[in-house]
Amino acid sequence: MKDPKLAALYKKYLHGELTPQENTIFLDLLTSCDEEDLPALEEVIGMDDSICDLDETASDHIFYAITGTELNPTIQPIWKRSKGVIAIAATVLFVGFAFLFSLVFKPIQNEVKFTSIQYYNPTKFVKRVILKDGTQISLRQGAKVSVLSNFETDSIRRVKLSGEAFFEVAKNPYKAFVVVNSGDFDVRVLGTAFNLTCSPQQSRLVLNHGKVQVKHREQHAIIHPGQQVNYDLRHKQFNVTVVDTVIASNWKSDFLSFNQVPLSQIVNDLNNLYPDYKLELIDSFQTESFTGYLPASDLEKSLKILNTAFNQTIIHKK
Repeated sequence: MKDPKLAALYKKYLHGELTPQENTIFLDLLTSCDEEDLPALEEVIGMDDSICDLDETASDHIFYAITGTELNPTIQPIWKRSKGVIAIAATVLFVGFAFLFSLVFKPIQNEVKFTSIQYYNPTKFVKRVILKDGTQISLRQGAKVSVLSNFETDSIRRVKLSGEAFFEVAKNPYKAFVVVNSGDFDVRVLGTAFNLTCSPQQSRLVLNHGKVQVKHREQHAIIHPGQQVNYDLRHKQFNVTVVDTVIASNWKSDFLSFNQVPLSQIVNDLNNLYPDYKLELIDSFQTESFTGYLPASDLEKSLKILNTAFNQTIIHKK
């Protein structure tokens, strides 16, 4: 027999008779001795006269109590041993399918339609507005400008004008500023300042600085500073002439400026400015001209200045 002391303790362990001190000694011996020094189970049983029949469950229990491991580990099905892994995989698959479902069946959001913004000047004074891109517009009395595109998202800044306005366009080389469907021609710029008149009677542009392109259907013209352009519907061509830009835009300072302008044209300008009145010029003064300034916001004073200049009443109101 290998180690009678270890065998005796082993026997007492089987009977459950080990004291706490002996149990400590027994465990120390088991962990410190070599494998060949361990007594065989038959030797331990032979030391006892009583019958000791250990079934497989009891043996497993004893071995686990001594070593902390199972003598005959139970072979579990893979679906049990991988239960945690399967749960994690199922969760990942579920999240993946949910993500794909959200991409495929994500409801299509309707694009937010841009609503046109309008600025109107119903007053007797010049009205100034600033657009989102920084463009400044001076609206003459009765003029209206409509913003037709979203300056932040659209590739072109489009506006429409009715009446007369002075534009100081904020420079943006990536987004052209276009005045469309306004009178006889469209205006395309990147950043400049110009005076534009769009009315049933005439369409006229005066360029202060920068460069603009005007377009009528397939016809184009490039306008430079100090030039005025209008489109001749009869001859189907652009007329470009030199003009005094200061006089053309003096109305911004609430003045109407004229330099040898026929009185018939001045009456037309006043009728456009004050559509509620019907002004008529005496026939004998149709060819007469006027040089000077008129207050743009005071019709009565303007008529008084004209009548005084010609020393009689030349314009009547209806």
